[in-house]
Amino acid sequence: MSAQQVPQQYFMIDEYLEREKTALEKSEYYKGEIFTMSGGTPRHAGIASNIVTALGTRLQNKNCRAFGSDLKVHIPENQFFTYPDVTIACGQREYFKDSALTNPRVIIEVLSDSTEGYDRGTKFMLYRSIPSLQEYVLVSQQEHFVEIFRRNQHGRWELYIFANDAEVDLPSVECVLFMQEIYADLDKI
Repeated sequence: MSAQQVPQQYFMIDEYLEREKTALEKSEYYKGEIFTMSGGTPRHAGIASNIVTALGTRLQNKNCRAFGSDLKVHIPENQFFTYPDVTIACGQREYFKDSALTNPRVIIEVLSDSTEGYDRGTKFMLYRSIPSLQEYVLVSQQEHFVEIFRRNQHGRWELYIFANDAEVDLPSVECVLFMQEIYADLDKI
């Protein structure tokens, strides 16, 4: 999804949260500014849906849950609210004002031409300040290609690349995704 700034200078967090309750479109919030998010393509939505479906069954007995793009994530340190394509939370979930998850373990973004630079750059920089985040996953729409940034024991982020028919390992939630299920049935969309 790409974002466009809402014309106004500054919003308080409570104003943003109130707007989101009745908004027809999702918006990101960053340090007082609101950015409306445009919708994704059917292929984008299909990939995200495939991932949530596959993770749902694998996470059932692990005290973890996969959420789609309707779950808002908040990073208090950066005053940032956003809607990742897929979020995995484990253990006791923590929410800001009962509306935005603050402790995701894994965040997955399906890349679009219009958002790839943002997802790799600014958004990843903001996500890195989430103490609970262990893996940040970028999924290509164009080819069977997944990149995972993992936080190591020293707090540094390491890149792992999966291509073609590789098994996509998510050790922080002890499960594996298969390329064929991530990209399943996209020709029927």
